[in-house]
Amino acid sequence: MIKHFFQNFPTFSLSNKLFWALFAPVLAVSILAATFLISTRFTDLNQNLYERTSYITEQVATTSEYAIVFSDQNMMYRILQNALNNGDISSVQLFNSEQKIIAELGKAPISVNTPFPENNFIKEHADYLESISAIHYSSNSLDGVFNGQTNLFIPLEQRNLIGWVKIEANKSVITIEKYQYAGLVIFILLLFNVLTILGAFHISQTLTQPINRLAGSLSKLVKGQFSTAKLMKLPPEYSALQKDLLDLTERLEHHNDELVAGIEQSTEDIRRSMDSMEEKSAQLHIANREAMESNRLKSQFLANISHEVRTPLNAILGYTKTLQKDITDTQQRFYVDTIEQSTNSLLAIIGDILDFSKIEAGKLSLESNHFNLKALIDDVYQTLSINLLTKEKQIDLVPEFSQDVPEWFIGDSTRVRQILTNLIGNAIKFTHQGSVRTKVSLTAQNAQDITLSFQIIDTGIGIAEHKIHRLFKPFSQVDTSTTRQFGGTGLGLVITKKLVEQMHGKIEVSSDPSIGSTFRFTINLKASQKTNSTKASLNRHILLLEPSATYKSYLNSYLKSIGVSCIACSDLEQMVAILNKQHDNIDAILFSVMPDNQSVAEARELVSYSAQQFTIPCILMIQPPGQITHYPDLKKLCSDILLKPISHDRLYSALQNLNNTALPLADHPLKADMPNEKIKGLKILAVDDSPINLQLLSHWLTPIGLDVSLAYSGQQAINMAARETFDMIFMDIQMPEMDGMETTQALRKMEDYVNTPIIALTAHALGSEQQQILASGMNAYLTKPIDEELLISTIETWCSNTESFQDQVDAKLVGIFDLEKALAIVDGKEDIAKEMFDMLADTLDAEKKLVQHHLENQDTEKLIEVVHRIHGASKYTGTINIARHAGFLETHLKELGLEDADGVAEDFIDAIEELLSHRQLIPWTQPLDSSTTKA
Repeated sequence: MIKHFFQNFPTFSLSNKLFWALFAPVLAVSILAATFLISTRFTDLNQNLYERTSYITEQVATTSEYAIVFSDQNMMYRILQNALNNGDISSVQLFNSEQKIIAELGKAPISVNTPFPENNFIKEHADYLESISAIHYSSNSLDGVFNGQTNLFIPLEQRNLIGWVKIEANKSVITIEKYQYAGLVIFILLLFNVLTILGAFHISQTLTQPINRLAGSLSKLVKGQFSTAKLMKLPPEYSALQKDLLDLTERLEHHNDELVAGIEQSTEDIRRSMDSMEEKSAQLHIANREAMESNRLKSQFLANISHEVRTPLNAILGYTKTLQKDITDTQQRFYVDTIEQSTNSLLAIIGDILDFSKIEAGKLSLESNHFNLKALIDDVYQTLSINLLTKEKQIDLVPEFSQDVPEWFIGDSTRVRQILTNLIGNAIKFTHQGSVRTKVSLTAQNAQDITLSFQIIDTGIGIAEHKIHRLFKPFSQVDTSTTRQFGGTGLGLVITKKLVEQMHGKIEVSSDPSIGSTFRFTINLKASQKTNSTKASLNRHILLLEPSATYKSYLNSYLKSIGVSCIACSDLEQMVAILNKQHDNIDAILFSVMPDNQSVAEARELVSYSAQQFTIPCILMIQPPGQITHYPDLKKLCSDILLKPISHDRLYSALQNLNNTALPLADHPLKADMPNEKIKGLKILAVDDSPINLQLLSHWLTPIGLDVSLAYSGQQAINMAARETFDMIFMDIQMPEMDGMETTQALRKMEDYVNTPIIALTAHALGSEQQQILASGMNAYLTKPIDEELLISTIETWCSNTESFQDQVDAKLVGIFDLEKALAIVDGKEDIAKEMFDMLADTLDAEKKLVQHHLENQDTEKLIEVVHRIHGASKYTGTINIARHAGFLETHLKELGLEDADGVAEDFIDAIEELLSHRQLIPWTQPLDSSTTKA
């Protein structure tokens, strides 16, 4: 209680504190004094009783000596009676030397088994004192009877023990005295403290009353009650303080008046500012709406431009490729090749503009698929070398991979190809001699994610340091003059930078006009379970002639890895000399041919010589534009002809099949094989409002044995489908009156066309539009301009497919959305299930941005709150993938915080984006909300 009192002491009022300051010392001193008086008195009473009892015992022992000797009973009882007359004595007993009672008076003794000492003995009990004294006798003259001092001078050993006296003294009398004394002292203590309390209370009130009045006045001053504060009265001792307080009150009152006036003025100014801000806010809202509408119109315009431009380009490119099959005149073939190249350039520009638009609108999403990175880079080099290399530009294109880099990854191979195509294409464009190398190395790796580092190193013209900052700006180029040597839209590197950042990487560039440029970037990809391909050792010996030291080193390194030893030659004469000496140990000749007549003539002689003299096969390496078709006689003489840069797989295949003299059908890496015999006789319905496009499809498909019917509108297609049955339908999207999606929905309602493959032919490229196309009931889509080989491949794929359309839709939703689970939660009521799903899906885009925002700000608490909200909602809407990843992320955040949470959060965000991209594929029987079907 004392501890609690002192803890709460600071909360007491000032008067209480002063009261306790006065009363506490007095209370303590009075308690100590009372305690001292009571304890002293109690000690004295106990001591007096002890001494009296001891004294009486000794007197009885002395006086009863002769009574015991002479057995005088009367004398014994008189002695005992005299002792008993003392008020404290309750019992007196005399014992003989045999410890038998010979006389006793008083109450029955309490203690009966006390041992008898040889001398005096006294013991204190709870309620009484017990005193025993031995009685001795000495044989002196009879005078000793009357002289009690005689025995004092007789030695103890000369005296005889004749008995004992035992006295018990009652303590009740002194106990009563103690109570009386204690009561008196306590009464005086209480009376004294009551008087002290009254005095201390009066003093504390008298001293603190002015202070309380002063505090009350200050409190009223704080509340602005100035008139009340002026009426305060203090004792004369506080007159100076009261005067100062009145002066302070007047000043505060004056300042308060000024402050109130200022506040009123400020309030008026704020009100006017609020009116102005409200007006500006309305203007900003209108401007924002106009900007959003402008952005929507821009996206719609770009989509329309894509459609309107790609549609005629489809016919141009299609008929160009058709002409290429039949033209034999060199000059005319050059014209047609130029048309094809220009068309592809125009398509690339349109693609860049659309990609930039999608990036600005935040609609560019990444896909996930397994891809072989080495094969992808080889393909990029092959494609770029055909389009960009000329006779005047002979450069080496060399890919370099670190030993620890795997071949297979999971990611968006199309976007990785686009990044590499932009960077390597720029490097080739700005390099006239030397090499363009692509280095790939492993930066970081864990169980799921891999970070790759790429370097594109060229020996080109380089970039001045003060112009590097222009590289990644939209529609900006290093050289903006009208006499610039290289053109372009200025969007390629901007798109590349955005794609790299979307893959959680970064890009940088270093350049020196005297050395060249190096572009470095990193990207994050998922690890694939596919294993690297292992090629058997070929155990062959070849002669190699490659004029470029860089490319020779690259080829030599790869040949060693596949078990091929090679002898490098510096010129043709050295190769012939070695061939004559070591022809028995040589399995093949691998040499490079330059695109000029002299080099081709020398190659023709070498091939003929080695074949006729030693029957050693030759493999030619030709760099574009030296196409194989330009040298028909070499095709018959060589074992194989490879297009530089050399693909590892094609070189390995050529060395493995040295004895097989059959060559590929064509030199172009994308040339198609003969169509599958299984598709002959299929009935195809092509629907398009453009006669040119329909005519092109007919020219492509009719010669390979397909029965093609043409429909120029959606209604005509429905009428034709009602009269006859088709095995596959190609459907244009944008048509008057009834577009392709409406036509598809109408066809799907017809019994014969529930599972018929319907392929969209569209010039639209936005992801949202593609999802609408699939949601309308189409199986797949081809983007215009249509490639003939891809068209035939699509027919082969879908005509051999036995799955129903609903099975294909369900396969795309596996692991993303479970319709049965969503319906089971609401007892099969689809309207409620769809309403709950729409409520979640409509907020996911905003919630995703919140998650990204809280991750950037490292706000764990708010991040957990958002994830928990999504997790709870996803459990009741059938969104199983989001629920799973939300549970993973929420558990991780609660247990480990933000430590290593980036990967888990990225998977969660990917799950949200995956659901939103497949939202329109969910097979609700009710129509989708208008908000979800807007373009």
